[in-house]
Amino acid sequence: MTENVRDFWKSGAILAALLIAAVLPAGIVSASETSPEVAWNVTFAPESNNKFDAVEPTADGGFIALGSTLAERYGGSESLLLVKTDGEGNEVWNATFAEISPASVAETAGGGYIVAAFNVSSSGSDQDLAYEGTSFLIRADANGTEEWRQSLPGMKISSVEETADGGYVAIGWLWNPPGSENETAAVIVKTDGDGTPAWNRTFPGTAANAGIATADGGYVLGGTSSPFTYDIGDGFLISLDADGNTLWHENYQVPVIFDVEETDDGRFVYSGNYWYGLVDREGEEVWLRNMEGLTGYAVALRPEGGYVVAGTDARSGEGFVFGTDADGTILWNTAFTATGIYGASSAPDGYTLAGIRFLSSDTSAAWLAGITEPVNPAPTAAPGFGAAAAGAALLLLLAGRRRRG
Repeated sequence: MTENVRDFWKSGAILAALLIAAVLPAGIVSASETSPEVAWNVTFAPESNNKFDAVEPTADGGFIALGSTLAERYGGSESLLLVKTDGEGNEVWNATFAEISPASVAETAGGGYIVAAFNVSSSGSDQDLAYEGTSFLIRADANGTEEWRQSLPGMKISSVEETADGGYVAIGWLWNPPGSENETAAVIVKTDGDGTPAWNRTFPGTAANAGIATADGGYVLGGTSSPFTYDIGDGFLISLDADGNTLWHENYQVPVIFDVEETDDGRFVYSGNYWYGLVDREGEEVWLRNMEGLTGYAVALRPEGGYVVAGTDARSGEGFVFGTDADGTILWNTAFTATGIYGASSAPDGYTLAGIRFLSSDTSAAWLAGITEPVNPAPTAAPGFGAAAAGAALLLLLAGRRRRG
């Protein structure tokens, strides 16, 4: 049985959104003078039950979006979906890669894309599940055609980036030993330009959900020490030098970190379950902010200073995005009904969001939107999404289903 572990993490939000979609119209539900403008808003192949997990800007002013398509909503085989768009989200081309799940995508300096993907298989009963994974680095040309594929056995990959030397860095985790449900080790793999591993480092007892190559030639990993329970205090960041030597390893009073970005002054901003925060270049906490039940799957930098956090409300299943000042104070926010947001990136004139739009109780479409900053943002509260009614829906749905099977 193949299982997308990222969907396992997101299952609560997705299931709630399925019920909400049946009774609410799709669209923006939070709008005021402190809300961003939605410049464009598109869906892809609604008949195929698609979703997007990530979006990145491309050198030509467009975007590259990574996601998946399902043969059936539950129990069908999953294929990776890669879509190139213009600057307004209109499709230029798409490519699919059968029976693998999406993790990350980046445009490469010489043109084309590097894609991170994985397979995770499970065996045993619900009480005694065992997991094994294989990950892949896929090099695609400028039209999405596969040029080569490198496998990384035993790894569940989370992110990939091109490095200054023309190689790549892949970050994720291993089940250690293979087949174990609870014992994991975060892993970073440095490769050459053909995807051949040059070195790797592991960190037992942790799992990395995010990672970046830093401006000084090193790397930062983010994740959790409790990937199956998300206990407070287990969110971590690890900083490495260019050779993979650990510079610092800090835990924070958060359960998990899903995304991390380097700021212009060499600090690091992160987002995760219920919290977002900023640390200095030595990993010392600068500030930590609570999101009141929201899960931040993506964080990006604001050109004016400050940050953008996007994700999904675990109580209602609605997507959200908000912008902050440099101290983490929320300046603007908006939410989207029947929509889960899993990726976000800065764009020349604002920000691009990626996720899933629930069209009915059994139909969904991959979704992209472009938003621009409000004209005069002012401090405001964190988004509120009608959690009480949606929470009841969530409990009913979770009682019947915990994961895609």
